[in-house]
Amino acid sequence: MHTVLIADDDNISLEVLKAMLSSYPLTIITAEDGEQAIQLATQEDPDLIILDYDMPNLTGADACRQLRQLSQFEDLPIIALTGHQSVSELNACRTAGMDATLHKPVSPDALDSLLREHLSL
Repeated sequence: MHTVLIADDDNISLEVLKAMLSSYPLTIITAEDGEQAIQLATQEDPDLIILDYDMPNLTGADACRQLRQLSQFEDLPIIALTGHQSVSELNACRTAGMDATLHKPVSPDALDSLLREHLSL
């Protein structure tokens, strides 16, 4: 069974994404900000990480950048979650080392495609 870590400071978005993922054979771990995401990632060793871009204390891009500096996360799929589609934000995600972007509201088809690509579900 794969483990997915989701970090989002918006509880509604977090619950919606958890509900969407509940139909897959996954263990789901949640974090409320980028700092907690880094802490949980190092403790739980997830197979995929989804980071909201716009979080307090540490953005998703900043959290990704810090995770990529740790050898265990060099090749781990890290996905940006964003409600915005600005070029600067998308570039920040790519520069930080994120592998893909999910746009809010998350489409079930986009989520399914992402899971199949990165976790071979």
